[in-house]
Amino acid sequence: MKITRIPMPEYPWEQVEAAKGFMTRLFSGHAVDRPGCLVHPAPLALPEEAPPAGLNEGQLAVWRLQEALRRRPLGGDDFVPALGTGAGTCAMATAFGCKESEASGVYWVEPCITRMEEIDALTSPSVGAGKLGWVLEQTRAYAAYAEERVAIRVMDFQSPFTTVEQMLGSDRFFLMPYDEPGRLHRLMDVVTDYAIAFFTAQIEAAGPNACPGIWPPLWYPRIAGIQMSDDNLVNVSPEVYEEFVVPYNSRIAQAFGGLFLHSCTIKEACLPALKQIKGLTGINCDISTSVSPARLMEEFPDLVIAPHAYINTDTNFHRYAEYMEYVLRGWTPGKQLFIYPCTVLYQPDTSREIRFNEAEARAVLERIPGWARDHGMVFTEEHAE
Repeated sequence: MKITRIPMPEYPWEQVEAAKGFMTRLFSGHAVDRPGCLVHPAPLALPEEAPPAGLNEGQLAVWRLQEALRRRPLGGDDFVPALGTGAGTCAMATAFGCKESEASGVYWVEPCITRMEEIDALTSPSVGAGKLGWVLEQTRAYAAYAEERVAIRVMDFQSPFTTVEQMLGSDRFFLMPYDEPGRLHRLMDVVTDYAIAFFTAQIEAAGPNACPGIWPPLWYPRIAGIQMSDDNLVNVSPEVYEEFVVPYNSRIAQAFGGLFLHSCTIKEACLPALKQIKGLTGINCDISTSVSPARLMEEFPDLVIAPHAYINTDTNFHRYAEYMEYVLRGWTPGKQLFIYPCTVLYQPDTSREIRFNEAEARAVLERIPGWARDHGMVFTEEHAE
C-alpha cells in the first residue's frame, strides 16, 4: 500500500487542542488567569530507529521531524507540535537577486542594488523567485505528507526594512532616509507588497494548519495575524522608524489580520513609534537589552507580551528562578503574557553560562493557581533533568 501521510499514532491530541484553546483565548484578549509558557525544551536527538520503507524524500523529512516532536513530553506547558519551514533570514532578499554566501555557519547576502537609479525601475519578482521557490515546495510537501493535525510554520519573516538593508548594504541603507527618502519609500513599497504576496502564498500552501509565526516558537492562532522580525527598530531614530517603517508594518498587519512583532531590542525611546503601528497583536524582545516585561505590559495592555533572554548583556541572573520572577514582575491575572525561558543564561559578572533549569522554572510558575491547575505536577523531577 502506498504511504501518503505520515501519521502520529497514540499522540495526545486532546492536549494539543487544549493548548490551542488557551493560546486562542490569550490572543483574543479574553481574561486569562495564568501566563502561557514553553517550559520543557524540545529533544535535540533524531530518532535512532529506521524509518518505514518506501518513503520518498519529502515523506522522510516529515517522518524525522514528527518523530522528534513525538519524543517531546506534552501536557506540561503550552506546546503545540509544528513543522518549521524556511531558508534562512536572507531568503526574501535572494528573490530580488541578492547572492547568498556562508561564513562560519552564518549566511549573508551581497547587495543587489549597485546604483540608486535601479530603484526607479524595480518591480516585484515572481512569488517563487530565489530561494522562495524551494520554501514553497517544502511547504507543499509538508502539507501533503504530515499528520493532518500537525501545524506548519511559515518561514522566518524578516521585515521589509531588514530586506531593504540587505538589498542595499548597511552603509547606504542608513543614509537613505536623509539622502534618498523618496527612493527608500519606493523600495519599502515594492518589498512590502512582495512580502504580502509571498506569505499569502505560503499560508495557502500550508493549508488549514498554517501557523503564521516562527519566533518565539509558540503556536500562533490565525487571530495573531502574522509574526515578523524587525530588528532595525533600535538602529534608527524613532522619527525615521515612524516615517519609513510604521506605514508598511501597518499594511502587513492589515493584510494578515494582525502583526506579532519581534525586535531583539526595544528601548524606552522606541515605545511611541511602536504604538503607531496599527494592528499589533503582540511583542517579543530580548529582556537583557530591552525595557522590562512589566514596562511592556504597562504600555501595551491589550497585546500579548512574550519576552525571552538571549544576549544577556544587561542582566545577571544566577538562577532560573530569578529570571522567571523578573519576567512575571508586573503580571496579574488578565494580562496577556507568554514566557519562553528555554535558553542559556550568561552571567557577565562570572563569565559563566547556566543551562535551563526546568525544575526551577516550574516551581515559580506553580505559585500561580491557574498554572498549577492546568500544568502543575505534570513532570517528575526525573523528567526535569
